[in-house]
Amino acid sequence: MFLKKWDNEYISSLMKASIVGIHLVTATFVGLAIGYFLDKWLGTKPIMTIIFLLFGIAAGYKNMYMEIKGIHGIANTKRKNKKNK
Repeated sequence: MFLKKWDNEYISSLMKASIVGIHLVTATFVGLAIGYFLDKWLGTKPIMTIIFLLFGIAAGYKNMYMEIKGIHGIANTKRKNKKNK
């Protein structure tokens, strides 16, 4: 089977990389939902939705950046360790 050729390290990195898109979508959705319900509660129709949507998008991109930075850091550390051996 072709999965036996892959080691656990590769599969772990692949799973971490697949999470990156989920970070953006969930943060955007949460920001949108918070803004929508605040608009309903306060009666300020589109203002809070737009503000919290932008906050959600910014948070999603920040989460994506941090995840990619972590994956890249792990990969560089492993490469350096292999080089030093």
